[in-house]
Amino acid sequence: MLSLQYKGRIRNAKFTSRSIVYVLSDQAARRFPVLQRVCSFPVEAQLMADAAHEAYPLQSAVVNLPAPTCFAELGMPVTAPVRQTHTVYSVQDVTVTGWKGAMIKDGLLLSDYADCNWAAEIRLRPYFTRVLPDGRAYFNLMTSIPARGHVFHWLFDSILPFVAFAESGKAGNDIGLIVNAKLSEIQARTIEFLKTRYPIRAVEPVSEAQAVFVPHCQKAVAIYGLPHGLQSPAALQALDGLARFLAGAEAHKKQPARIYISRNDARLRRVLNEGELLRELHARGFERTALGRMPLARQVALFINAEFVAAPHGAGLTHIAWCKPGTRVAEFFPEPRAGRKVRNYLPDFWCISSQRGLSHSCHFGAPVETRADGFRIPREALAQALGG
Repeated sequence: MLSLQYKGRIRNAKFTSRSIVYVLSDQAARRFPVLQRVCSFPVEAQLMADAAHEAYPLQSAVVNLPAPTCFAELGMPVTAPVRQTHTVYSVQDVTVTGWKGAMIKDGLLLSDYADCNWAAEIRLRPYFTRVLPDGRAYFNLMTSIPARGHVFHWLFDSILPFVAFAESGKAGNDIGLIVNAKLSEIQARTIEFLKTRYPIRAVEPVSEAQAVFVPHCQKAVAIYGLPHGLQSPAALQALDGLARFLAGAEAHKKQPARIYISRNDARLRRVLNEGELLRELHARGFERTALGRMPLARQVALFINAEFVAAPHGAGLTHIAWCKPGTRVAEFFPEPRAGRKVRNYLPDFWCISSQRGLSHSCHFGAPVETRADGFRIPREALAQALGG
């Protein structure tokens, strides 16, 4: 019964520990309605588009290039021309909670899309709520606490849409931001950059145990099903300045021209024979690097100066956004295999390259061999990708 009742509220209908907690919390809130008010825990939703009193569409650049043929085989077909639209919604009198920045109005969860993943959005817990002053619009830049350091989602779902909105002139001259109380390095540094560039008069941090009541709240929402890597021309133009700001003095230090980005410190999509490939990579002038523990400034500087980037598909490729036009990018995927679905494939990195003038190619390795989608890249496939 629970499976049928909550199937549309849980991403991919997976009953993980987090989703089970949500189901039990929702059952409690329905049985004892006072919990909905005390804990800011809605049991029904409304589309943000329907609750907004204003909406500002921000169209991305158009990508009119043929997509790599491997995308269709991976189940992520892209048909040219493709364009994304981020819409900034303005909503009055909402509560923003500190777990993920969920927005609640009149007891209803404001959802970006019809198939909202409730288990990720809300938590049944009492919040200490403060009221933000009227007269200023606050842009919601909150991310879920576990994803604060996820560079792709932070840049392409939050920062660049905000930049496009600010550049459009619609944000006005008295901007407020709502942010996580504990910021990751990428969050802290990009917010510093925004403050140097735009008239941001207030930054309101919200912790996991807090919520804020916002008289005038704004949030950017992308069209569901289209690549989030597609951004407006104004946002794309800001990337070079942001890269220089983040890299600082590191940008002027000597960096390797050819880099191979390892995922062997990640949970998903490790290259199982990476050690065997290092001789081939070194012979072609590539330096292996793992980004996980590297300071942000060094990460950005690596890509600013790179001439060739090779990597298995993964979040580290977000940094190709800092690359100069003409940089070559070789992206590796496990070869699809009947009956085995590989997780978290998106065409966004190719979209980023297409907008930034990079030379992007996609290549198959061998099929996945582990539950965590570990795969091998045959030496001949690597040699072909790197140029013979």
